[in-house]
Amino acid sequence: MTLFFCIIASPFKKQSFMILRLLRAGTVLAITFTLFCCTLSGQSSKADSLQNILKNHTVKDTTRVNILNKIAYSLYSADPEQSNKYATESYNLAIELGYSKGQAESLWLQGISFMKKDPEKALSFFENAMKFAEKIGCKQAIGKYSNAIGTAYGATGRDSAAVSYYLKAIDIAKEINDSKELGKYLLNLSQAYNRMGKVDLAVQGFNDALDILKGVDDKTNIALCYNSLGNIYSSRGNYPVALEFIQNGLRIWEEMQDMKAVTKSLISIGGIYFTQKDFSKALEYNQKVVELAEESNEKHTLAGSLLNIGTIYLHTNNKQALDYFRRALEISEDLNVTPLKTGIVLSIGQYYYNESEYEKALESFSEALELSEIAGIKSNLCISKFHIARVYLVRKEFSRALGYAQSSLEMAKEIKLIETEKDLHKILAEIYAGTNNYKSAYTHILQFKQLSDSIFNENNIKKITELEFTYNFEKERQAIALEQQKRDELEAVRRRIQRSIIATLAACFILVSMLAVYIHRLYRFNKKANLAIREMEQEKKRLLEHEIDLINQELEENQKSLTAASLKLIQNSERDAETVRRLEAVLESTSPEGKRVILGIISDFKRISRSSNWNEFELLFQKVHKSFYDKLNENFPDLTANERKLCAFLKLNMSSKDIANITFQSEEALKKARQRLRQKLVIDRDTNLSVYLQNI
Repeated sequence: MTLFFCIIASPFKKQSFMILRLLRAGTVLAITFTLFCCTLSGQSSKADSLQNILKNHTVKDTTRVNILNKIAYSLYSADPEQSNKYATESYNLAIELGYSKGQAESLWLQGISFMKKDPEKALSFFENAMKFAEKIGCKQAIGKYSNAIGTAYGATGRDSAAVSYYLKAIDIAKEINDSKELGKYLLNLSQAYNRMGKVDLAVQGFNDALDILKGVDDKTNIALCYNSLGNIYSSRGNYPVALEFIQNGLRIWEEMQDMKAVTKSLISIGGIYFTQKDFSKALEYNQKVVELAEESNEKHTLAGSLLNIGTIYLHTNNKQALDYFRRALEISEDLNVTPLKTGIVLSIGQYYYNESEYEKALESFSEALELSEIAGIKSNLCISKFHIARVYLVRKEFSRALGYAQSSLEMAKEIKLIETEKDLHKILAEIYAGTNNYKSAYTHILQFKQLSDSIFNENNIKKITELEFTYNFEKERQAIALEQQKRDELEAVRRRIQRSIIATLAACFILVSMLAVYIHRLYRFNKKANLAIREMEQEKKRLLEHEIDLINQELEENQKSLTAASLKLIQNSERDAETVRRLEAVLESTSPEGKRVILGIISDFKRISRSSNWNEFELLFQKVHKSFYDKLNENFPDLTANERKLCAFLKLNMSSKDIANITFQSEEALKKARQRLRQKLVIDRDTNLSVYLQNI
């Protein structure tokens, strides 16, 4: 099962975006799949084979009970009702025979057949099964049923109780040395910890489960562990690690040809790339999802992926966005999934708004409002009213804009949509200014500024965290590579020594009868030589480790300084840009002579600001990326100083807005500068400029 979350960005940038995530741990389907570890592949044939055996075994004995239970187990995922029928027959026969173990197993099977539609009923079956297992003292069954009870508690939102039963199952699995079940139980426990917000415990649990599951080669649950860890690291902003985990899971799903799981993994990866603003990669993965969804006729997934592609195109000002939105809308009409349809209609409205077709935009936003009211989804209601207010504001219909904006603001505060609340205050300030109510306009502009500052500080913290995560991840990789190189070098020395000793011994063996004394001396010489070699190896190892420590220390210090300098540069540039805007705002009300003076001040301020902001940053940049400018000059000698500066900003993956502020350029001028840079670097349109420079 996949959810598509539609989030509309700041209207003043005329952008919207779709962030995709896999449904986090906690769904009944995911838990049940992990709990019982059974795939649909081959179930029908297995059930048919067992049913043939049952027909030939007409004797009412414990063997028939076991066959009935096996058939029930083979059918529970594909046909729960039929599974329950066989389990019930098994239970009644086990009562007749007084077969407690068969009764317990059939009760458990009846429970798992109810897990999807009625977890509470399933829980009662599991608890009764537990009583029989405790009565006969079967520890393996007690562990299995404890795990089942924990799953039922988790499915009904009682994770604290679920944890206690998972821990009991884990203790039993350890006691009887059942590694395969232990890995599954640890996975379920970690999912419960994750739902409870105990993320560190969840990460540790998933890693422990992963080690055990690899030992028993349980591919399905190994992939589930990878996906769970990937989702956790993605939510923490540690995207490189998240991608590595999810891609590890993807390789397993592809190997198993589980296309539904493959699709979910592709959606997660595409969502991560979109969050990182790597739109080409996000587009690539969503196009793969579209292909798979069309092959399997998964209409909900297809509609969501078309919406995602349209959103990517909308974000990159590509006119194809509308075609993808319309295709997604056409499919969603047959699905009767109101939240998905609402998201598509809102995106279409955003497209028309960006194109200044306000009548069509208003029509789409009004339709989204109606759909949201039918579904009763407050977030969509809030966003729909917000967009309608924007349209009326542009059309200067202030009274209508005011009504929708005030209603949307109340909802945004209630459900804590901070970004929307911030933008609504700006809309209300413009409405009140348009109606000459400057006092109210001033009040809302103050609230807008307070929320903007709060969000800005939060985003800065997030940026720093992401930079630190990326740096630590790269540092770990470098350390692993250095360690591997060191081991390879030592292994090569060892092999050379071995070959030398073998050759020497072979020569000695040939001459042993004639050169006994010489062999004895040679032996002593070899002993001393080996000792000297070991001492040299130890000294070399010590020097190498010392050199690595110094390099890592210097890299870490320079990287931290560069991160701080980058943030300082961005903050100073935003402050300087704001100062320039304020000076430019004064020009309109200043005499011609005053304008010349102010223009001179602005020119000097920009020059001084560019110089002072850039010098410290460039020095640190060259320390961390020592060969970057050399390679640029070697491969592209025609680049100007400003173009090399732009290359440095893009290598650090700065946004267009931040670069524009730093260089005092408009976003249009910056866009042209990027196009000229592409031409000089001879890069085609399909290649991401930032990614290309980061690889230099």
